[in-house]
Amino acid sequence: MKYHIATFGCQMNEYDSGLLSSLLEGVGCQATSNTEEADLLFFNTCSIREKAEETAIARVSQYQCFKRKNPKLKIFIVGCMAKNKGKDLFKKLPYVDYIIGPDHYKEIPEIILKHKHRHLFIDFDETENYQGYYAKLQTPYSTSVSIQRGCNKRCSYCIVPYVRGKEKYRDAIDVLAEIQRAADQGVSEIMLLGQTVNAYHNENISFATLLDKISQINGIERIRFTSPHPRHYNDELLDVLISNPKICNHAHLPLQSGSDAILKKMRRQYNVEQFLSIVERLRKNNPLYAITTDIISGFVGETDDDFEQTLNVVREAEFDNAFMFIYSPRAGTESFQEKETLSEKEKWGRHERLVVIQNEIISKRNKLMFNRDEKILVERPSTKDPEEWVGKTDNFKKVIFKPNQIVHPGDYVVCHINDIRGWTLRGEIVGE
Repeated sequence: MKYHIATFGCQMNEYDSGLLSSLLEGVGCQATSNTEEADLLFFNTCSIREKAEETAIARVSQYQCFKRKNPKLKIFIVGCMAKNKGKDLFKKLPYVDYIIGPDHYKEIPEIILKHKHRHLFIDFDETENYQGYYAKLQTPYSTSVSIQRGCNKRCSYCIVPYVRGKEKYRDAIDVLAEIQRAADQGVSEIMLLGQTVNAYHNENISFATLLDKISQINGIERIRFTSPHPRHYNDELLDVLISNPKICNHAHLPLQSGSDAILKKMRRQYNVEQFLSIVERLRKNNPLYAITTDIISGFVGETDDDFEQTLNVVREAEFDNAFMFIYSPRAGTESFQEKETLSEKEKWGRHERLVVIQNEIISKRNKLMFNRDEKILVERPSTKDPEEWVGKTDNFKKVIFKPNQIVHPGDYVVCHINDIRGWTLRGEIVGE
């Protein structure tokens, strides 16, 4: 049988699609990029916003005609939306065969073989951590590895705990085995994944200790992780991040708001002073340490003063990049119950002010890279010009360069940054 997976949403979903591929190929299925020849169609879905669910449902709807052409075709909806919407999806999409939540992927091979009729598998399994099951590599040189599932934080605006369940941490031995396996296949860059990845702990292994152990694996040159929570940056972790040369000089550190009152209302479990102290510590001896973030503007109850405080923190922190969102109530969350205090026009106005300020900061931060020699991990040819290649610096900046030698994805080259166009750095290879 041939299978095709369409993935929506976050990097955890991308990893889970790789896990799904390994499970399917373990029972003889073959991947295909041609949906028309697939016997099994999987839609790995996201629920972080209602729009994400609407997008996935619209995409699935496009394939109902495939069932008429191939009555044996099985359509699966898996992931967060499967858990969130459950059997209601059968009513909305009657041609779907199976709805499977994030804790039941291991059962899919058996489902394919034994269940002839529609079935629902969405209950949480607090013991399921996919121990001993490893995802298919995302690229031959860089891949993600999940070390934690679920979330205990219960931020007032977030649906993740309701669709992913409580935090579960993989055994460190199993994590290291998956990374060793990836390194043996030529992977040199690892991205560790978890909803609150730096909260990781398993027996006597902390996240900082795990990072150190990963850095000792031969062949692993770069270690990244996402998405950390500000609450879990302790002295032990900060010392490791600053001192271990294999851990990349980049952190995605979600701010969400620069107002202590709004942070408390969001139940974020840190304040502005604590957040900025992390930024200061990371950049103390390395001003080029890249920090990216998430920010919500127009949260329910946000006053003009709250928003001005957010802008002040953005100016002080000088984020290298930011994912900036306008608050929209999410059904199923605590803040959904509260009355909106701002009009859409007001929320958009705040968002636009934030974007202008952040874009200026991005330009300023990128200029610090000019005229520097940077080690680049080569990723792929440029989509705009196949004679040019794209790679990333240690601090997660994209660089476009025209090679003066043969390069391949996964190579490391040193580039002299000699131009900046928009937000993109450009350079030329200068050698080690």
